[in-house]
Amino acid sequence: MERDGLGPAARGLRQYLLAVAAKLDAPAWFCEVDVPAGAYVALEQRLARFPDHETALLWDERDGWAAAVESATGDDLIVLAYLGQDVLPPPEAVETFVKDLYREGYPGRPDPPDFRRPGTPDGFDDRLAAHAGDPVGRA
Repeated sequence: MERDGLGPAARGLRQYLLAVAAKLDAPAWFCEVDVPAGAYVALEQRLARFPDHETALLWDERDGWAAAVESATGDDLIVLAYLGQDVLPPPEAVETFVKDLYREGYPGRPDPPDFRRPGTPDGFDDRLAAHAGDPVGRA
């Protein structure tokens, strides 16, 4: 299944990611709107327990948000925890997840939540499209 890269679901995903990035004051982000959709949000701060590794948030339309660090080679990302609340939680919930992560807590859950199957007609694209008109920083 393909998702129209200019359609309401794709625009909604971009607005949602902009809102999350604004909450986190993230320096950069990237998203792929095709099915399965995914995103990468760079975080400036490193974790004390992984001082030599870049930290990032990953998002996909199956499992939602996850915190990750780069591998020693920098070629791969290692997921540390999944937020596990919803595939599209409010940006404030993502912000809290990241703050708890930097407080050296172990927020979220260790295993993928497997919220949904990409491409399934379950209303997910409608949920994304609902964010299409949101001003930046508010989803």
